Amino acid sequence: MRPFSEEAIERPQLTVEAARILREKADVVARATTSAQYDEVVVAVIRDDLSFGGVWILARQHLALQIDAVEDEGGWSLTFSPNTPAARIEQRCDELASIAQRRGEIMRRWLERHTM
Repeated sequence: MRPFSEEAIERPQLTVEAARILREKADVVARATTSAQYDEVVVAVIRDDLSFGGVWILARQHLALQIDAVEDEGGWSLTFSPNTPAARIEQRCDELASIAQRRGEIMRRWLERHTM
């Protein structure tokens, strides 16, 4: 029995790709953040097929209830505050990709050590 499913093994690389796609849309997301009010959150979505799913402005107070309406099952989303500059959005995407890359490397090393 494998300790990780095929989906779990593939997920880090898919996350790296999702972060790259979202990074390419940083200007679109940044423009949306200029429309958000102090009590709102901007949610950028990448669908499970790695297509850009759009940007939504949601009330911070109802985020937990509204997020299901915009997230794609198996996809990715990142939240941003009002007036987040494109450079910060790019930085967050880079951080997400870096974390995913490390997670994938850890899983591969574990499998190498524990697979005969």
